[in-house]
Amino acid sequence: MSSKNCILPNGIAVDQAASLPSPRRGGSQTGSHGARCGPREPSRKWGLHLVRRNGIFYFRRRWPEKIRCLGAPAFLSVSLRTHLLAEAVKRSADMLSAVEAGEKNVLEELQDSPVSEARVQAMLKEIVRRAVATMIARQESDLSIEGSEACLRRIEAETGLIRDAQRARDWPVASAFAGDIAGQNGIDPETLEAPAVARQVLSLLRRLNDLSARVERDFDDPLEVGRDLLIDHGLTPTREAMKPPMLLSEAIEKACEEAPQDVETKIRVIGKVALAYFGDVPVASIVLEQSFEFLFQVWMLPKRWGKGHGRNRHEKIGKDLCPLQEIRDADAQDAQLLEEILNLDTLSVPDKRRRLVVELIPRLTDGYLFVQRDMLNRIFRAALGRKRVGRDVDDEDRLVPSHAQLKNRLRAWHKSQKTPCKLPKRVSRPKRRMSWSLEHVSRLLRSPIYVGTSSPKQRSRKATARNRIIIRDAIYWVPLIMITMGVRPEEILQAAVPDVVRRDGILCLFVGDEEDAVLKNEQSRRVLPIPEILLELGFREWVVAKRKFGETWLFPEIQPDKSHGRRSQIFGDRLRNLLKTLKLHDTREDIYAMRRTLSSKLLSRGIDTGTRQRILGHLEGTTIDRHYSDHGLLELKDMLDAVDYGIEIGSDRRFGFPIIVGNRTALQTALDVDVALTDRREVSAVQLRDSETDEIVFEAAISGRKAPAEYTWNDCEALEEKDVAARIVSLGRQYSLTMPASEEATAALEHLLILVDDKPFYAPATKPSVDKETEEIENPSVVDAKPIVDNPDSRPIDLEAGDLVVCALPSRRAEPTKSTARPGIVVNTRTMAGRKFLDIAWGGPIETAGPAPHELAIAQAVEMAEAKLDIPTRFNLRRRFLVPEEDTARLHHRLGRISKSAESRLREGLLYAGDVSPEPVAEPTRKQRPLVVERRRSRSVRPPNSR
Repeated sequence: MSSKNCILPNGIAVDQAASLPSPRRGGSQTGSHGARCGPREPSRKWGLHLVRRNGIFYFRRRWPEKIRCLGAPAFLSVSLRTHLLAEAVKRSADMLSAVEAGEKNVLEELQDSPVSEARVQAMLKEIVRRAVATMIARQESDLSIEGSEACLRRIEAETGLIRDAQRARDWPVASAFAGDIAGQNGIDPETLEAPAVARQVLSLLRRLNDLSARVERDFDDPLEVGRDLLIDHGLTPTREAMKPPMLLSEAIEKACEEAPQDVETKIRVIGKVALAYFGDVPVASIVLEQSFEFLFQVWMLPKRWGKGHGRNRHEKIGKDLCPLQEIRDADAQDAQLLEEILNLDTLSVPDKRRRLVVELIPRLTDGYLFVQRDMLNRIFRAALGRKRVGRDVDDEDRLVPSHAQLKNRLRAWHKSQKTPCKLPKRVSRPKRRMSWSLEHVSRLLRSPIYVGTSSPKQRSRKATARNRIIIRDAIYWVPLIMITMGVRPEEILQAAVPDVVRRDGILCLFVGDEEDAVLKNEQSRRVLPIPEILLELGFREWVVAKRKFGETWLFPEIQPDKSHGRRSQIFGDRLRNLLKTLKLHDTREDIYAMRRTLSSKLLSRGIDTGTRQRILGHLEGTTIDRHYSDHGLLELKDMLDAVDYGIEIGSDRRFGFPIIVGNRTALQTALDVDVALTDRREVSAVQLRDSETDEIVFEAAISGRKAPAEYTWNDCEALEEKDVAARIVSLGRQYSLTMPASEEATAALEHLLILVDDKPFYAPATKPSVDKETEEIENPSVVDAKPIVDNPDSRPIDLEAGDLVVCALPSRRAEPTKSTARPGIVVNTRTMAGRKFLDIAWGGPIETAGPAPHELAIAQAVEMAEAKLDIPTRFNLRRRFLVPEEDTARLHHRLGRISKSAESRLREGLLYAGDVSPEPVAEPTRKQRPLVVERRRSRSVRPPNSR
């Protein structure tokens, strides 16, 4: 009769509800009683996890095995309360997402809970090991028969106590026997009261007591009589297996002893985090999923974690920081910021993403996580051996995840760190180094570091007329050596005085000659010729002076200390702070990117990859490349000398060594570019500001695209996107544009600029390839000679009077050797010695006082558009320069041409200017002599030949 209560009115049992047939097939009958027996339809007729009962759809899903083992039912069945299929599918999808998220949390809690199967097995294994080790120790000790009888009585009493506790289900008794071992294995002793765990512990203790009584009574070998018990718990019946397991702190020290010096620091770093997360537990008690969870915590560490300890040269005590607390603080700060930005309706999604990328606390990168995984693997290998953590271990038997397993888990972690609208909740900001631009190098060489300072302790102060100091130390030499020789900071900072030698008549530097030198790889040990520019600056004389004074190191002021293991860390902090003060610091063009500048220069000159890698000390692809030959130093020196940074060297009688007096690289005023994006990641508004004065040079909104309400650019002038792109390209000829830090904004702006058909002022001349020339010499073809016609596209554009150009002309405010790119107007053309010269008047912005009579002003909108000028400009007709037409280093771009009315004003201005001789900007026929600065003498000195 009981079975009838389990039958629904339609005749289907409750446990068969998942396979209910459709009403179209006659739902009240089974298949054998149906009107027809056709082919069976798919079980997922309504969709995944959807069934229908009496016209109502239900969500039905099987629980995972791990949850079913803990008492959960086989299926989850929930009514969706709808008879519409479309609505049921939608509700089922929402239900599935919620259930999967809940399952994940439940499984994680089960894994973290004290009743984790892996942790319980590790605890039981330790109980067996300790008990058997105690039996062996008792057999090998000096005990009397009376002591043996007392031990047997104690074992019998303990066994009776355990038996009574099992009968009474008094599970807290297990905590009294195994509480200390449970704590060492990461299990809270109070949780041993759980029946599933306490039952196993008490049962094992009874077996161990029986074994102990037999050993004590019959004096049998515990390893032999307890062989089956040991094997059941993963222990080999040997004395070696009875040793206590290695704790995490002991494994860290052992791994540090076996590791190289540079790896030891990394092991101690990850060891500190591991001790904070796991505690000082036996390494064997840590399972794979715990390693995944620990690596996730490492992945969430702030990028600058551990830097706020407060210890410096003034404060030696400081404070100890907990890595886990730093993670919690960073998570709380990021969660608050994320909530604030998500609630800003005035920002578009790309702008929200840009703010989050900039303002979220940066975390460790994926690449650094793999390094920490390898360090953790070293710790586990030191404790357990290669058989447990080697490469040949199967994935299911691993304690530390493999690289492939970690990559797969990283994908899931990245997905979890996204909001529903795909905004980031976590950022890493990996370093994307770029080669230093010539303008950046030029600004560095014109800074007080090389030009001179007025204070030896504050190197950023500019020199005065009476107080000018140039200190040639690591701050002075190392950047020069990095951009001219491509060495790493650590390689040159650890160089000794004897490392500078003369080989094959060439002064060379041995990189990594010492056996204890810190090198990135074996290919870093190499010999490099010293470039001529360093020799002209007196590098050899500087080294000889150090040798004379008996110094060992080239840079003794940079030495590692307790807080800095490497010299490059100390030097990097000092130079970075100095560059920030000089406003020369750039996150993408940092100190370590200086050596990449040389690689880019060599690449532009056609140097092959193997040679460039040998110079930089990189890993090579072939065996031949991996063994650097000492021959060919002369050719290598020619390559390094061919790299030109425009450094001009002279002398000053105040100094006993050559100095840098200028740089031939033309400097342009820098403009910071800011961009507003729409939800479709398109540029909606642009603003260009002077980086020094913060003055707005140009701002405009693109018509048809509304900028977010937070930006005030909606009120500015609206232009077509092609006009905006043309103005930006035009300003790029006169200024140096600094693109936004956001890669998304930079990409959108660069895509906008393709609307401008911008042709270069000078087209690059075509160079015939060497292989083709060689082939023509070896196999000359007999054809009729034809006249050679120059390619018209490779000729410079013919300039006439009235044309406007962007050219690098000397500035009065700067040194005579410095040049600044400015707009200029061609006043006249002259031909001398068969060469064409341009008489160019210097241009500048119009001041509030207005133009002088000898100045030509272009201020009207029509004239500015025809001349292709973006701001009102005046041209000083009394300040003119004579520039060769083929001088591409001076002449950058052609702008436009002045109007007819401006031509008449130009003629009037020339009359007011009078007879002006233009100043030649270069003397190509005569080599420029070095600048010599002499002090004035109060009396004249007669030359000796005049006597």
